[in-house]
Amino acid sequence: MHSRTAYLPEPDRRAPFQSEFIPVMIKAVKQLRALLGNRLHSVYVSGDLVWRRAVVKETVLSLTVVCQQALTLDQSNALNTLLWRLKTSHSKVISDCHIDIVTVSHVSDLSQVFHWGFFFKHRAICLYGQDLSLSFGLFEASWEVAKAMNPDVSEKLARAKQKVTVATTWNTQLNVAQSIADTLIRAAFGLVMHKEARWSESLEECAEAFIEHYPAQQTAIERLFILLERKPVKKRAVMTLLNDFGDWLIKEYARIDFKIG
Repeated sequence: MHSRTAYLPEPDRRAPFQSEFIPVMIKAVKQLRALLGNRLHSVYVSGDLVWRRAVVKETVLSLTVVCQQALTLDQSNALNTLLWRLKTSHSKVISDCHIDIVTVSHVSDLSQVFHWGFFFKHRAICLYGQDLSLSFGLFEASWEVAKAMNPDVSEKLARAKQKVTVATTWNTQLNVAQSIADTLIRAAFGLVMHKEARWSESLEECAEAFIEHYPAQQTAIERLFILLERKPVKKRAVMTLLNDFGDWLIKEYARIDFKIG
């Protein structure tokens, strides 16, 4: 039985990070400051590093960079180079590096409060700059948060179907399948988050909670984990799964949204 507290827990912002990952985070912040200068507002880390359960060589360094204005083309190109250098020079520690860029005006928009407010307060830790988590109160595990954290599932699903359809190499297909499987499992948890009264970053926990409420979808979830593990699956089978489960998921979001509002 899960504890059902009114508000979701915040990450511990005082405890030290795992020592193996500190050098790459310091390097990332230093290079972002050099690249963006006065345009840089703040930098945040999210994912397993926030909860101090990162695994060497398996964890992705996920950063969110808030800027005063949108990046120039030159800065965007330089950011891609920065990403590549971080990933390759620290390949013995992280499996990949991902950076999301957003503007202050976007994260301050009231229509974005359930997404960015929840993200800064409950899913991220500020590494540099003005900590935006201080601008928000605590959030409950609500349907509004679930929707806000899964805003573009239908678009991602459509793009994934297209990419799988035209994929000509195993590597391309496996990359797309792995990414959309992650998206769909997290989105599936979004359907039951308000009932569970909790949030989880763990895909296993997300799947387990979802299946408790939708036992008929267990086989589909098991197949998504096969894609997540990058096991070779025939293109036709991947498309069947995306069409059947993916389309069902989108309809279920619409059904619940109509019911709850």
